[in-house]
Amino acid sequence: MLVVVMIIAIVGGAYTRLHGFFTPKVESIKQTVLHDEKTGKINICIIGKDNTEDSQRPDTILFTILDLDNKSIQILSIPRDTRVQIPGHGWNKINHAYPYGGWDLLSRTIVNYLGMPIHYHIELDYSTFPKLVDLLGGVDINVEKRLKYVDRAAGLYIDIKPGLQHMDGETALKFVRFRHDALGDIGRIKRQQQFMMALLQKIADQGMNAKLPMLIKEVMQTVQTDLPLEEAIQLAMYFRDMPQENIRFFTLPGKPALLSGVSYWLGDVNRAIEILSTPVKDAAIEENDQIMEEETPEQFREDADGSRIDRMAIAREIKSKVAILNGDGTPSIANQVADLLQRCGVDIAYKSNARHFDYHYTSISYPRNLENEAKTLGMLLGIQNNLIKPSDGSSYLTIIIGHDYKTILSQLEKNLGIQ
Repeated sequence: MLVVVMIIAIVGGAYTRLHGFFTPKVESIKQTVLHDEKTGKINICIIGKDNTEDSQRPDTILFTILDLDNKSIQILSIPRDTRVQIPGHGWNKINHAYPYGGWDLLSRTIVNYLGMPIHYHIELDYSTFPKLVDLLGGVDINVEKRLKYVDRAAGLYIDIKPGLQHMDGETALKFVRFRHDALGDIGRIKRQQQFMMALLQKIADQGMNAKLPMLIKEVMQTVQTDLPLEEAIQLAMYFRDMPQENIRFFTLPGKPALLSGVSYWLGDVNRAIEILSTPVKDAAIEENDQIMEEETPEQFREDADGSRIDRMAIAREIKSKVAILNGDGTPSIANQVADLLQRCGVDIAYKSNARHFDYHYTSISYPRNLENEAKTLGMLLGIQNNLIKPSDGSSYLTIIIGHDYKTILSQLEKNLGIQ
């Protein structure tokens, strides 16, 4: 959010001569900007919309609190799969609220969920994201592990190597959108937060004058907001010299769950509000927050007896691509199995329907040179060896999902620690 406000401020500086906004005081900001009069805080929600699907859904939801009195910023990332009550639509994933009723319905959903008001909002479209990053000359990010995913049907090819990488716009977009590993959307949120910090540092270190014309054009065309330009300038100027330790990112605490065959994130909203209500500079609470942030990945790694760590190690032995065919006929079964396998780190080649929907048991066919990987995949899915057979006509490890799909899903959930 701060990145967007800073860019808007720069744009405003090119068009206006609002000298009084370059060194704003808290009192002057409070006279013009909507805020909580008791706490002096401004709540801004930023959403990043994915326009590659039939209907736009926000892949990124950030609930941001600007604390004027303490000159600090907190950014709460809300996973897109968070289970909430959407007014008029019942229980569903939070990102479904936008296609149902646009920003108005999404804002009502967030306000009801957190019990906190939203003073302003900003909407970004990912289609122009690469251009904005390129205008800044790219960003430097230390990639923790290799990020690889291929979806030929969608024309998506991601292969980012580990280590310090200078990313152009296209690579940065792939980095912030990648979610095809064991951590799924939670891992993606971590990468988005890492990118935001890198971008803030880039803006602080680099002069922007030469890039102003193109920035003006892109920002004005793509950003939708009810935050007035003059107020954005005031906020950007006020927070521009804020030390990095006064910014706190964290993800909505919670755990994954599969309910009626649908994957959700069950958020601990009380804990989130407790964190948001705690000053960023409170060192003791900050340590606890770090522990809380790290609890999420552990949901994917460790059973009570530690046995699931071995199962996840097994998944890493599957190096070949896997095709998934729906041989049961139940809608979205192939997608559910693919999603869970991707969380295990398995690379999915494609998903489709089988030749018929009368497969009683889930089976695996494989090219003859991939027998060991096929049996490893069978172990991960809980499939007996007599249902794992070679096939000369297959280029991939191929799973044909049968009527026992609930057992297969249950086994994968157990491997991921989803209750």
